[in-house]
Amino acid sequence: MSRYFMHFWSDELCDAHYQAGFSGEDLEFTAGAGFREAGVETGDVIYIISAYDGQFLLVGRMIVGSLLQSFEEAKVLLGDGVEKAEEYVIAALGTATEQFFTRQLRWEEVGDLRVVHEDGTAKPLKFAGDDAIDTAALEHVRELTAASAAILDEAIEQPFHEHPPEGGGDVDDEFEEDEIGDEDLAAIALSFADHEVNSRAQTAAREFVTRAFEEKGWTVMPVHDIGEGFDLHCAMENDHLHVVVRGTVHESLEFLLTEIEYARAEEDDSFALCLVTSALSGEPHLSTFSGDDLYHLFDARPLTWAFRFRGEDGGEKA
Repeated sequence: MSRYFMHFWSDELCDAHYQAGFSGEDLEFTAGAGFREAGVETGDVIYIISAYDGQFLLVGRMIVGSLLQSFEEAKVLLGDGVEKAEEYVIAALGTATEQFFTRQLRWEEVGDLRVVHEDGTAKPLKFAGDDAIDTAALEHVRELTAASAAILDEAIEQPFHEHPPEGGGDVDDEFEEDEIGDEDLAAIALSFADHEVNSRAQTAAREFVTRAFEEKGWTVMPVHDIGEGFDLHCAMENDHLHVVVRGTVHESLEFLLTEIEYARAEEDDSFALCLVTSALSGEPHLSTFSGDDLYHLFDARPLTWAFRFRGEDGGEKA
């Protein structure tokens, strides 16, 4: 029966591949050390992972076709440009997925991952603080449980688009910095136009998020002052999160923020956005994002303006 492993790529390696335009190309091989020592064999599954700014990144997946321990063999098979390493894992024909270097796993998914230790026990990944993965704990070939592999498989199956590096690709100059065009903006606004539906979705989302945090041991306190810029204050021991909750009846990751919430995302290290999609269905789905995620993973445009009548000097009331 196949086993499942993670192999860590450094941020420097991922950035080099990203800048070289490897995004979307099949993951043909990985190189490093410790594969045989970890028990990797032909037919096993390897997930390439990385980390950036404390976030867990999923590069791609392959089924092991062969393992090489000769640099000369690797050059013959992979070309003279291959880096020198102790071992090379070659993907079985037709099993490699596309590789992406900015595909981030949601925190609830990362929290559910389990690695198999030498004594056979399955333990969660180590974290460095409230909202950062312990990169040092990933820098080995680590075996995963089958349930953890299923989580990564599901993430890989989701459609993903990676923007090309600056100066590369066929990005329309008009939208290089702002990819939400006028038609898209109108469509997003229209999707939230039904206030009754929005209110029900928001209520359902708030209840769903509250339960999700409480089930994991957090104390959840509602915030009633809109001037605070968040909806829930979640605490567990010395950890605190200022959570903005958004609910939508759609499956797409689209939402609206107020100016105060937007400012909170910029300035508050404890900020978290909990977006519940399909909030009124029987299968709502929770996605959690940090403030940095909003700027790195989403496009945004202002949607509303505030107006105040100037008075007698500025015009006449109708």
